[in-house]
Amino acid sequence: MRAGGSVGGLTLPQRVERALEQAGLLSPPGQTLLVAVSGGPDSLALLLLLHELARARPFRLHVAHLDHGLRGKESEEDARFVQATCQRLQVPATIQRTDVAALRARRRLSWEAAAREARYAFLARVAREEGAAAVAVGHTADDQGETVLLHLLRGSGLRGLRGMAPSSWWRGPDGARVRVVRPLLEVSHQETEAFCQSRGVTPRYDATNLDSRFTRNRVRLELVPSLRRYNPAIVDALNRLAKNAAQALAYLEEQVQQQWSLLVAREPWGLRIDRKGFLALHPALQAHLLQRAYAELLGEGADLSHAHVATMLELAQRGAGRSLALPRGVRWSTSYQDLLLTEAHPELSWPPVRETALPIPGEVLIPGWRIRVQTSSPSSGAQPPRAQDPFCASLDIDAIGATLMVRGRRPGDRFQPLGMEGTKRLKEFMIDAHIPQAWRDRVPLVVGEGGIAWVVGWRIAHWARVTPETQVVLRVSFSRQGPERD
Repeated sequence: MRAGGSVGGLTLPQRVERALEQAGLLSPPGQTLLVAVSGGPDSLALLLLLHELARARPFRLHVAHLDHGLRGKESEEDARFVQATCQRLQVPATIQRTDVAALRARRRLSWEAAAREARYAFLARVAREEGAAAVAVGHTADDQGETVLLHLLRGSGLRGLRGMAPSSWWRGPDGARVRVVRPLLEVSHQETEAFCQSRGVTPRYDATNLDSRFTRNRVRLELVPSLRRYNPAIVDALNRLAKNAAQALAYLEEQVQQQWSLLVAREPWGLRIDRKGFLALHPALQAHLLQRAYAELLGEGADLSHAHVATMLELAQRGAGRSLALPRGVRWSTSYQDLLLTEAHPELSWPPVRETALPIPGEVLIPGWRIRVQTSSPSSGAQPPRAQDPFCASLDIDAIGATLMVRGRRPGDRFQPLGMEGTKRLKEFMIDAHIPQAWRDRVPLVVGEGGIAWVVGWRIAHWARVTPETQVVLRVSFSRQGPERD
């Protein structure tokens, strides 16, 4: 097909513009779009198309290029090529180099996974620095076909057959998030090459794309050509499969959304799912609710294999006391009433609590925690704790008394949860609050003269609450710190 040729009545530039409009990136005007450019034909065509579109539509471009440090002089030349192209187009660029080999060794990842993690972490950081609404990447219909085949070979369900979404979120191990858009997802690689040629630009070609050690390369170079002997339009067929799977999945996700607030509760340690209600769902909804829960913890790009989901469903049926380790440190466990998905965030690696006096006001460090205590009047306008933050609490300083401390639980501890007239055994509160048994000894307790004022991460005491009569508000916040160094 010639560059800019019409498909469905739309030229290539018009198809890209439509993709951006559907992603909501052309309104309001003036948004910044970060473009990931490797120098290859797909990302280069994307940059050229967006640059031409930006002349007519009010949005700003910024280019990001990461040298993975894997191809020596060749990758350095790629970086110089991208820099020169951006200078010619008068588009600002951030170009950096990283050590993927070191990341691979440190995280014990495959080469492909290490390169992808490094690339998206870089893009997330640059997007944040530039205030970009999203990152545009040059994935094409050919890439989509390869992705669907890869997922099919791995035994994926509907989520895998859906392939890549036109718009999605990536979340890194450190919690960094970035929105990723794919304006070329319905454009062929042949079209991007032709478009570059029509603009008199010669792309760079990465020799590692021919390396058969990488699974995706074998799919591209061996499997797809073989399948074309059976169906010359195999890439189109795979893209139709992806769209059909996406439609079916969208319906299932609507059904899951209707059940979500009824069955799932967010806790400081992860997600709690009502076991009885979950088991009453159709098996298809059960599987998709588990996928949704896993992605809720780790980001939209996170996906469970069919084998993991099947094992989780089996354990949910078998009763309490079952446990399963999932990828990226997440754990699935069962109790009589609940199913627990424990996220692999720093808050979960709580150390034993060291009994420590807390200054009023002031800041103190104990193993694993930084604790800040501030005072203010109720109407002072001081910055309140973040809404819904389980690690911040506002207390009445007069109710607390002159001394304040943090400690772990003790035998015989009693607690008056907010809204309750009397006290109850702390152990009973922790059971009712669904705090996993293994965590109970490590939950920090903020204690005043009147007793336990706050079970950190869960509930403040009724007697320590801020009331209309409160004269001074005591704001206490906990934030996780890395391990102490000698």
